[in-house]
Amino acid sequence: MTRWLTIALSLGLIAAVGVAREWELGGETATWDAARASAWAAYVLLWAAVFTGVGVSLKYHPGIEAQVPVLELHRVTGSLALAYTIVHAGALVLDRYIAFDPWDALVPLTAPYRPLAVAAGVVAAWLLAAVVLSTWFAGFLPRRAWHLIHRAGYAAFALGLVHGIAAGSDTEHWVTHVVYTASAGSLLGAAYLRFLARDWVAAHRARPASRQHSA
Repeated sequence: MTRWLTIALSLGLIAAVGVAREWELGGETATWDAARASAWAAYVLLWAAVFTGVGVSLKYHPGIEAQVPVLELHRVTGSLALAYTIVHAGALVLDRYIAFDPWDALVPLTAPYRPLAVAAGVVAAWLLAAVVLSTWFAGFLPRRAWHLIHRAGYAAFALGLVHGIAAGSDTEHWVTHVVYTASAGSLLGAAYLRFLARDWVAAHRARPASRQHSA
């Protein structure tokens, strides 16, 4: 379901941006505005996907019933993050006023504008695509391979953050500072619990079971 939603949303929104450009709907900045809006949507959704993924891996709430909504949210936000990333790149390619072609959107270090910063975004997009595709086709992958590919989600978020800071047009705005600080800080905290505080998490996970057993 999520794979078809991702494909339909990506194609539909890119088509809408193309129509807006040809008909000059929303003024001359329609494609640029679409690129900025889709970039923000992709970033927030990527943060949500990684954050909920950490939550699923921690298994803080006992019982499979408690995990299902979080797991579904993780899958949907990851797929939507990829969809909006595709729309972001497509809107930049469609824009009449910036020198950005499909090659620049697909290959790192080819963009004329801030090539390193844009390359971070291109690599982040490819990593995100690999993670989402591994989720869609998890049944065809060995568990270990799927797990290793999924770890790339952390790198995708980090590179997306670098891309947003170094290449984004809204970096100096105070709201941007708040969003970047809150998202990065929350993921650092979650990653700490995931990789460095496993004993503490395991102890908290065991408490409900011990209480039920004593009752």
